[in-house]
Amino acid sequence: KHHLDLDLGCPELLREVWRVKPRLHVFGHCHCAYGKESVYFDDMQSAYERLMSRPRRGLVWDLVPNASWCDIFSVVVHGVHSVLWKWLMSGPGSNRGSLMVNAAQMYRNTGKVVSRAVVVDM
Repeated sequence: KHHLDLDLGCPELLREVWRVKPRLHVFGHCHCAYGKESVYFDDMQSAYERLMSRPRRGLVWDLVPNASWCDIFSVVVHGVHSVLWKWLMSGPGSNRGSLMVNAAQMYRNTGKVVSRAVVVDM
């Protein structure tokens, strides 16, 4: 859910990915969301997924303070902290990451295979 799936993913599968924390997760049912994405099992990722799971309230109502604002603030704070930590420590960053790959090959629902293979170097 919320990773290369056009918000069509399964929340139970996301919970299982958080439990197992695989280094590589390959899926491919959502054809339009082909690609790969790095994810890290940290507070920022949790806040991002919580924010994306909240129902959309509309342009005007989203401007009114609500619980989503706390998640937005958390994503920004954790993001800035991660960038500064990596920059100050000159390190490789977190090793708790995973690569999510949507390996769908078909273009939308046309039946035509157009997407290139995704190569992962581990």
